[in-house]
Amino acid sequence: MRKFSRRGVTGLLLALLFRPRCVHSFAAAFQSISRQQQDPDETAVGSTLRRKVRRYRADAVILLLGIPLYRRTGVGGGQVSVEETGEGASMRTTLFFAGGSDPQRAHGLNRLGWIREVGLGSASTPAEADYFGVLTSSPEESLEHARKSIAAPQSGRSLYSAVNGRHTPGHSRSAVTHFDFPSGANWSDQRLIDEAQSKFHGDVKWRETSWPSSPNNAPPTFLFQLATLLKQRARHAVGRYVYDEQEYLLELDGARPGGNSEGLLAVRGRIRNQGTGNQTAFRVWIEDSSDSVVPVRIEYQARSFLRLTFEALSA
Repeated sequence: MRKFSRRGVTGLLLALLFRPRCVHSFAAAFQSISRQQQDPDETAVGSTLRRKVRRYRADAVILLLGIPLYRRTGVGGGQVSVEETGEGASMRTTLFFAGGSDPQRAHGLNRLGWIREVGLGSASTPAEADYFGVLTSSPEESLEHARKSIAAPQSGRSLYSAVNGRHTPGHSRSAVTHFDFPSGANWSDQRLIDEAQSKFHGDVKWRETSWPSSPNNAPPTFLFQLATLLKQRARHAVGRYVYDEQEYLLELDGARPGGNSEGLLAVRGRIRNQGTGNQTAFRVWIEDSSDSVVPVRIEYQARSFLRLTFEALSA
């Protein structure tokens, strides 16, 4: 079975142990997507709900041997959110990232991906963490492959991958499944979410791993580790995370804004798969004057021929 592409999810950035209760809890969590779309600003409801949501416009640059050949703005969009409820040991933190193309602006291609992580307890070291995500299984590994995808007749259905995982102290469990679904779906389509969830009711190969280095805490997940390191506002920060039963090293290098009139802190990130040695680079820009970890800008080279930039619609 193919692995769920961490590179793909992060590129559309950029990252639940299956039990009956987990599926129901995620059904409720996914319903908040609609609420966030209706209210994309920072909100505080009472004393128990704190939320920051930011929407993005996606711009693309086509490269040949690293040289920009073509630029186009508004080829898609994205959304990042951080939501906290409760306090102390009972605090629940939900991190969400989604991105997708606009077929009318991307030569008919509809590519999407999103991932949601939910942690219980401290946001930096949750006692347990769940994640769930869906990604279009995109075959375009080269510029020539991308051209063929654009030229090929569209079948009306696309292949998607879904990942489901849960981390508890010293332990992780996850599974990946694949399914086809109408190509016109967007990342917030409840039907797509329901279809992805239903695939984990059947014959799915669950894999488990013990992590002796995290005996008292859940092994970090991608978005939680990234948020923890960004909060440090350090010149150099290092952490690790576990995703799809693989361990990754995450390094961030921050440059002070200096003369940047935007007042943003530019952060370069590197991800290294500790098993394969494969590396991925990205950049984010965050507000230097606040403690928010929701980026104002995200830049990522999704393929050797494609660089994506997500620009906040409102800072």
